[in-house]
Amino acid sequence: MATTDKELDPQTDTDTPAPAGLRQTASEAYGAAREKTVAAYGSARDRASSAYATTRQQASQQIDANPFGMLIGGFAVGALIAGLLPRTRQENKALGAVGGRINETAREAARAARDAGRDKLDEIGLNRDGLTERLSEFASSATEAMRNSKRGGNGQ
Repeated sequence: MATTDKELDPQTDTDTPAPAGLRQTASEAYGAAREKTVAAYGSARDRASSAYATTRQQASQQIDANPFGMLIGGFAVGALIAGLLPRTRQENKALGAVGGRINETAREAARAARDAGRDKLDEIGLNRDGLTERLSEFASSATEAMRNSKRGGNGQ
């Protein structure tokens, strides 16, 4: 019966010790593979940790820069999840008529918020006409600046 450190001698059909060089080579190959695996694992762990830290920092900066936007975004995600989940019998039983009033009140609040937002955007000029006018002014200014730079570049 052959063992891991012996091989069958084809001439005598008996077990003979494996050459020392073969065992050494296998051991070195195993060691090298193990080192590469440990290094790859460490590198992947470091990259994942770095990506997590970067993402966390960016999210924190976004929240600091626009907390109201994040609040609205969180509310929208929550509303989306709630809309996807089916109502339970207990919810229907408990909220029955109240649910209809809540829905109508929420719709009215959404309409009022939309109208108020639209009015505020109109007030600061961020509507279709205001943006078209500002874009036209920008294009005119850019064209004039290019003409002036061309004249100045020719020594005129």
